[in-house]
Amino acid sequence: MAHEISYAEIVICLFDGDYKLGVAALANSLVKSQFKGLINVGYRGDLPFWVEQLESIENDSFLLAKEIVIKFEKVYTEMHLGYYKPYFIKQTMDEYTATQKFYFFDADIIVYAPWTLYSKWLEKGVCLCLDNAFHFLHYNHPWRKDWRSLDKSPEKQFNDTNYYFNSGFIGLERESISLIDKWIYFTEIYIQMGGNINVFVKDAYSSFKGDQDLLNAAITTSNGIEISIVGKEGMGFTQPATIMMHAIGDNKPWNTRFFNQLIKSGHKPNKAEQTFFYFCKSPINIFSPFTYKMKKIDLLSASVLGRFIG
Repeated sequence: MAHEISYAEIVICLFDGDYKLGVAALANSLVKSQFKGLINVGYRGDLPFWVEQLESIENDSFLLAKEIVIKFEKVYTEMHLGYYKPYFIKQTMDEYTATQKFYFFDADIIVYAPWTLYSKWLEKGVCLCLDNAFHFLHYNHPWRKDWRSLDKSPEKQFNDTNYYFNSGFIGLERESISLIDKWIYFTEIYIQMGGNINVFVKDAYSSFKGDQDLLNAAITTSNGIEISIVGKEGMGFTQPATIMMHAIGDNKPWNTRFFNQLIKSGHKPNKAEQTFFYFCKSPINIFSPFTYKMKKIDLLSASVLGRFIG
């Protein structure tokens, strides 16, 4: 059912498990960036404990800040939430028919730039950032040929981009909804091929490893949609970071023991991990004062010692 409430812009996010802590930091960063609108959060499990800190409105909706509402929608899917992204984006766009601008963020991303940058960026095309691992993928790369071969659309239109995009963030206007439809289309193709949508297949040789390949397949076969590309610095993969911080990897900042990690593997806290702790206290307190203090000591100790290791 379409909602009567109109929001100029909507941020979309999905989480389960301890990613609720990442959603809180993302929400805090959106407040600081001066975003105005709705944060529509799909979730499995229970509502985050931290909603008790917010003013309840109705139907699992809460006032996060003066002009920001955060709403929670329970999702009923067995698939890994990474694969569920286009379905939930489509659902949100269908629910809020008066809204034109939509942005999806993974729950391990921090908004690092003023929101006006995002809003103006979207006016130039679908917002995308290059991936850290496979940022360049030639027009004639074998993966792209695999993706094109699976497009059974009556009128095939191929995009000649040479870039590969991270699926942790996408901004699009309603007029580009066909890209989301194509993303869903490729997800369904992947399922028909016997692809495991309950986990991400970590196979660097495969053209289908997860939702990210499926998004890139959709872009490859969508010639009529204008895209606007930011490099690896957009997600903080290279410095100086400009737009957001994406804490990629299995260990997330909210549960990492940084000092132990440094000693065991030599990995020192990176910029994305450090930035997370700037967004833990307002308007949502993610940790108790004692836990936050201990985590900051752990982070600082690993950061200082890390200057002399590696």
